[in-house]
Amino acid sequence: MRIKLVYPAWKRLRQQTPFILPPLGLAVVAALTPAGHEVSLADENAGPIDLDDRPDLVGVGAMLTCQLSRAYEIADHYRSRGVPVAMGGVAATCVGGEARKHADAVVLGEAEGVWPSAVSDASQGRLQPVYRREGFASGREIPSPRRDLLAGGEYSYRGLRMVDLVETARGCRMGCFPCVVSGFSGKGFRPRDLGAVAVELAAIPNDRLYIVDNALEQDEIHERALFETLKASGKRWVGHCVSSSPELARLAAQAGCWYVYQAVVSLSDGFRRKVRAFHEVGIGVEATVLLGVDSHGPGIFRRMVDYLLEAGVEIAEFTVMTPFPGTAVFDEMKRSGRLIHEDWSRYNAEEAVFCPAKMTPEALEEGCQWAWREFYKEDPQRARMARLLRRVLPAQGLEE
Repeated sequence: MRIKLVYPAWKRLRQQTPFILPPLGLAVVAALTPAGHEVSLADENAGPIDLDDRPDLVGVGAMLTCQLSRAYEIADHYRSRGVPVAMGGVAATCVGGEARKHADAVVLGEAEGVWPSAVSDASQGRLQPVYRREGFASGREIPSPRRDLLAGGEYSYRGLRMVDLVETARGCRMGCFPCVVSGFSGKGFRPRDLGAVAVELAAIPNDRLYIVDNALEQDEIHERALFETLKASGKRWVGHCVSSSPELARLAAQAGCWYVYQAVVSLSDGFRRKVRAFHEVGIGVEATVLLGVDSHGPGIFRRMVDYLLEAGVEIAEFTVMTPFPGTAVFDEMKRSGRLIHEDWSRYNAEEAVFCPAKMTPEALEEGCQWAWREFYKEDPQRARMARLLRRVLPAQGLEE
């Protein structure tokens, strides 16, 4: 069969640095596809895609809630042309009953162990409505992705290939508010075999990686072993929630850590300590800021910007708290009547889709945009990003 995997377009935050990350999930699905089938991958975020073709099966992957509306449009289009469609991904799983109305089949949860069955059934003309794995895939079942399908120049920034995505474990014990990961991937930590990860790293020509694991600090044994693997690869990398103890921060730096993403909701001393610990070993920090939780009033925007500037983070990204379907906060907002609508295309972490506790939805949106402008007023985002790039590209001569 000719199988086309489609990653629908989604609206980026208007202030974000304009580079696109490749869709790792669909590249993993491609790797899970049994031999003998022709697989292509179309990422609508990287450019226009051909919707006039007639593959034998279309797989639409919706990772983000704000992709769902476009995913439904694409699925409906192909089905109207008589092409069977399977839909999956984190967001599609969270609204499985709704997604089922737009697809011949939905893959709920992780694709390992079920996507090959869906492909086999489709090849015989008996695609089933629902494919759901019982339990979660073990680390050894998670394959290396089909990176040959992600080789285009669309994933570059100012002429440079930015980062290739690597997954070394799944599951998250943290259960952070309001994340969907624990619901989709479970709270059990499932590391991949690091020998297989090492082979994957060696095959990636790019020297810059994004370790997409949800929180590296949740398992220190794996973290230490992973640092050894990354150090041996000689590559530079960014990741989520790296341990900030002096020893582990030093090991992360020695392993090539470039900068870390750290979520910020409150003005805590703990975050300041983490920033200091990373800076002491030469690791940068990007603060991913969540605004609009029930404890936030109108003064949070000024206080948050001042706090981040004082902490000295290299980059900050300001988002509106969004109650995504599949989370407890979504269910609570819906029960209490605080949801404004369920237009998934607007669940983009920039628009307020609920009624905040201590301000209006309009004040939350305006305050978030003010925070973007104010944080970068004296030191523009482009200049800050250029300095981060120089840490790993000293010979490129990037201009601010």
